[in-house]
Parts: sequence; structure tokens; C-alpha cells
Amino acid sequence: MPPRHIVSHTGLRGIAALLVVFYHLQFGPGPRFAFETATLFFRRGYLWVDLFFVLSGFIISYTAGAGRTKPFSPAEAGRFLGARIARVYPLHLFTLGVLLLFAVLLQIGGTLIGHALAPDPWRPESMKALLLALPLLHAWDFGQIEAWNIPSWSISAEMFAYLLFPLIVTLHALAPRATRGALLILAIAFYVVVAATGGSLDIVMGWAPIRCLAGFSLGMLLFYWREPIGRIGGGMLALLQIGAAAMIVAGLALPWPDVTLVPAFVLMVATTWRDKGPLMPLLTARPARFLGEISYSIYMNHVCLIVILGFFWARIAARLDAPPLLLRFVWMLLLLGATLIVSTLTYRYVEKPARKWLSKRLIGRTPRLPTAVPTAP
Repeated sequence: MPPRHIVSHTGLRGIAALLVVFYHLQFGPGPRFAFETATLFFRRGYLWVDLFFVLSGFIISYTAGAGRTKPFSPAEAGRFLGARIARVYPLHLFTLGVLLLFAVLLQIGGTLIGHALAPDPWRPESMKALLLALPLLHAWDFGQIEAWNIPSWSISAEMFAYLLFPLIVTLHALAPRATRGALLILAIAFYVVVAATGGSLDIVMGWAPIRCLAGFSLGMLLFYWREPIGRIGGGMLALLQIGAAAMIVAGLALPWPDVTLVPAFVLMVATTWRDKGPLMPLLTARPARFLGEISYSIYMNHVCLIVILGFFWARIAARLDAPPLLLRFVWMLLLLGATLIVSTLTYRYVEKPARKWLSKRLIGRTPRLPTAVPTAP
């Protein structure tokens, strides 16, 4: 029997993905609404990715049988990696192709009118970024490369965790206590180093795979310790859930060190996996579940839409005699609406069919849980 679908984690993933959109809306010139600038909440939205990493570690362990007592065979490891590639790669390739096509069209348009509309996509820095992004290796680069679809760095970082997952599960089957200890030490060591060297978790290349692996390891540990956690009930569960939510909001809104958000994310994932508690009406509501189902498309599409729609909107807004905050409102409404519409379409007509097609060719079967297994978001 397949594992039970954790509805609250789907909703949690969807809400977090939408908040990442608001984070990227903070970039660029122009005025901001008071709710955007009153606190650091939206400007620190890069930290939601660390929640995605913890979620991925837990859910992938949960659905891929990380508690097994025998090592992964090479064939099983190959099927696992094939399933992950079928999950993340089609939409990554699709969004990269859309941005490449748009860049080419802008170059052609600039040639026709006699002046450049955008930077040349064929210059060396851009081509290096493209060639590294194609195999999802761009987050592993310690240099400074230009970004194409910026959010895809976290998918690149997750590939590192996917490659190690069969090995970690195999080691756990052979020596569970030692493996759990090593995962905990790895995570703690990474966050201690971050706290001691600037304190920012906004690491999108170079050490980005280790950032992912630290959160992913905590998610795996939650899976191994899930049963005792799952027995927490009543008032204590309510206290822990509300406390985790309060810590997340406060940690994002106030100038706390980034690493202080990680325990709150861990606590949120740990206390919601049974789909019980006071936060369930929010996390399991239909809107949150819908956002969760299309969260990967939201995450991968929204920056593409900011680039493409923003190119046209900037020129339209410059011609409109309207209050700046009204233009800001229209832009936010346009971007959010377009993101939801386009993401619904890519989920149905790119993600699902491409995953089914690629799964058959890489692992010889279609996935059992088409919407239950997240990536980084």
C-alpha cells in the first residue's frame, strides 16, 4: 500500500511557494505598500526555501522507504534517481526554454529597431550559466555566474541530496544510530558555520548543495523520529503548532539570525505530519491544497513571468498617468494572477504528462503518487 498522503504538508508547501513570489516582488524600483515595508517579513522570503528542504527530506524519506532494513541495490537507486529526475527536470527544461526563447526574440527585435532591448544572451557569462543550468549543476558553481531562472538553483541543490539519498539510506540500514548521529552533526555544523560567518542563509551557489543537504538531513531525521512525535496530542500539539507558526512569523519579521528559523521550520513539519492540530483548517483547506499541488509550477514559473511580463509592464506603466501605488497594485495583481493561471496550465499539461512519459522510460512505470511527493518546493 502506498504511504498516506500528508495533506497538511501539501498546503504548507503551497503557502510557502506563494510567499516566495512575494519575496521576488520586492526586487526592482518603485514604491512599496506599507505592509511590504513595515517589517522584514517579505524581504526575508528566501528562507522559505529552507522549509522546502526540510519538507523534501521528510516526504521523500516517507515515500521512498528510508526506514528500510536492507541497503539500496544499484537498480533500486537507479529507479529512485530516475523518479526524481522525472519529477523535477521537465518543468525546469520548459522554463529554461521559455526564457531562452524570450531572450532570442528580444535580440531579434533589438536588431530590427536598431538598439538593444536586452543584454546579449550569447555572451560568455550567459552561456556558461545556461550550460550549467541545463544539467542542473549551476548551484554547485563557486564562481559568479549569471542566473537564467533564478529559483532553479534550489532544484540544482536538491539534486545533490537526491544523489546521496540512496547512500544515506543504505548506511542507515547498516548502522542506524551512527547514521542519524552523522546527519544531525552535519546539519548542526553547517548552521553553526553560517551563524559564525555572517549569518545569512541566502546561499544560492557554491555551498548551496550543503545548505540543501543540511535541511534535507533534518527532514530525514524527522522521518526516523516521526512515531514518537506523532503520538503528541491534545494541548501539547496545539501549543507546539501555534508556537512554530509564531516563531516563523516573528523570525521573518524581526532581524533575527537566519538560522533561528530552521528549528521553527523543523517543528512545523514535525507537528503537522499526522494532519492533526489547530492549524489543519488552514493547511488542509481547498485553496491551500490547490496551491500545494501546483507549488512546483508556481515556484518555477513566477520569475519567468516577472521577466517577461515585467518587460512589457515597465513600458506600459511609463505611459500611464496613474499614482505609483496604483501601478504597484496592478502589477502585483497581474503577476499573481498570471502565475496562478500559467502554473495551473503547466502543472496539467507539462508537469504531469512529462513526468508520466519520462517515468515510463527511466523506471519502467508511472508514479503512484502524482501529487504527493514534493520537490523543493
